Amino acid sequence: MDLTLLWNWRESVGRLTITSYLLFIGSILFAPPSIQATPRYAAVYGQSCILCHENPTGGGLRNLYATQYIIPEELAARGWQEDDGSGVFSGQSPEISPNISIGTDLRTLSYQQENGPEGTFAMQGDVYVNFRLSSTASAYVEQGLSGSGEIYGIMHSLPWEGYLKAGRFIPDYGWRFADHQMFNRRYLMNSNGSDNPAFLFDSGFEIGGSPGVFEYSASLLSGPESHGDNYAARVMLRQEWYGVRLGVGASVWRRYDPRGHRRAVGGFWYLSTGPVTWLGEVDETKRPDGVDNAERLGNLVAQELTVRVARGWDLRFTYGFQDPNRAEKEGARQNYGAGFSYMPRPFLAVQVMAQYWNLTQGTDVTQDSFHEGVFMVHFFY
Repeated sequence: MDLTLLWNWRESVGRLTITSYLLFIGSILFAPPSIQATPRYAAVYGQSCILCHENPTGGGLRNLYATQYIIPEELAARGWQEDDGSGVFSGQSPEISPNISIGTDLRTLSYQQENGPEGTFAMQGDVYVNFRLSSTASAYVEQGLSGSGEIYGIMHSLPWEGYLKAGRFIPDYGWRFADHQMFNRRYLMNSNGSDNPAFLFDSGFEIGGSPGVFEYSASLLSGPESHGDNYAARVMLRQEWYGVRLGVGASVWRRYDPRGHRRAVGGFWYLSTGPVTWLGEVDETKRPDGVDNAERLGNLVAQELTVRVARGWDLRFTYGFQDPNRAEKEGARQNYGAGFSYMPRPFLAVQVMAQYWNLTQGTDVTQDSFHEGVFMVHFFY
């Protein structure tokens, strides 16, 4: 066994474990004990993503339950009826007809780096349309800023609370964070990092479901060599004991690369109790090196911890770690983030984060460590 490889992996996991414990213990110590949690996303509800989204794997168009109840009545600091008491907007719905629903996500982000670049850009501009073809079948179309998006047909009501999806979509893998700076989104299939979500899209078939406390999905994806070369799979188990919600899962994703195949495999989890919700993911990444058919194995960590301090207000802490090639000392990245998210009204949210990028220089990482401030405005429906 390569002792250097073993030591590098042990060192990486050690940093992950210590940081995880500090984040979790710190949230317990500083969380106000008298404030009860309003559940946040699938983790705090202990449900699958289909609770709030038309897409069973999350993201994109929100359903009627989310737009009419969860967002205005639980997530936003003030609901529609609290604005002027008239409740004029309380009956608004994403359904423009019995068979057509629409939605959108518009995110604009501004950033300032220490002694470095600054700027403002449109981070996301997606429009969604869902055509309900029958009581069990739909056609879904998403249009993004880059011209790409998910386009698929889906059939529900299969055995084991299942569905069948066919078209172009983001394969079901780990946590699907909206934040493009989360490491399992930015570096999963690109060790140099990519903020363009179009890089994650693939075409093929997906089956899945969520019977009871269990979730599963399996995707057969497009590949130029042969069917079965590209695939993804994800399983998850959810439980709740005395107000503590826990979920653990594993996933794998393999896709074509002209020099070989890229592959990611890892585990993910959530823990939610009271005002605290903790999500984490640990992955091993593999990509071809292009030299003597060599493969580069890397480590990847992404964590998010939120503390509900009041309706509409959440403290947010993030941590990311990436070692693109753990067998060699070729650089590593760590990111520590702290800030808050605020939803003053339904369908409007702001997020403020202060981040520290701790960079170990090497062949794969050439930038110096720096601090960064990020401000984001999000309109959605």
